[in-house]
Amino acid sequence: MSKLDELIKELCPNGVEEKKLGDVIISLRTGLNPRSFFKLNTDDAKNYYVTIREMCNGDIVFTNRTDRINDEALKLCNNRSNLEVGDVLFSGTGTIGETVVIYETPSNWNIKEGIYSIKPNSKSIDSKFLSHLLGSREMKKTYMKKIAGGTVKSIPMVELKKLKIPVPPLEVQREIVRILDSFTLLTAELTAELTARK
Repeated sequence: MSKLDELIKELCPNGVEEKKLGDVIISLRTGLNPRSFFKLNTDDAKNYYVTIREMCNGDIVFTNRTDRINDEALKLCNNRSNLEVGDVLFSGTGTIGETVVIYETPSNWNIKEGIYSIKPNSKSIDSKFLSHLLGSREMKKTYMKKIAGGTVKSIPMVELKKLKIPVPPLEVQREIVRILDSFTLLTAELTAELTARK
């Protein structure tokens, strides 16, 4: 019997409880679009303006195509999104369902509107577990039924808060994260090895 099986048997003998996402998070916010608030790529713009394009394989990756914002715009964005360590970024517009966990407080970047900042309640749900969960195929099937809009599709934040998710005890969540992270690492190593052999 695996460690995960043992934990489930011990801590969830009657199954795993489902809860609404809104019940296990502190807040759900979004970034800010320029509109009349600020302009992109001004002469004094040194900070990065993160869109779905910069959300790559669970990380934020800046490129020479990444838009820039100045310090004043960065403050405005910070006031709206309130990004902190442990937050889960979720692309709620356009390409829906990409996730990133924030491991360091952002000092020179922030997010646009349509990237949601989910602040988990650490007593209820682990950030990495939530990120894996929202990126899973089964969960995507569920929330993609809630999308709205014409040309540009999005999932309204109010609908995302209603999303029912399995919430096992934290010990179980962390063991699931450990297994998934190990699998991801092995997959990356295998891909690198196959690429090298080609």
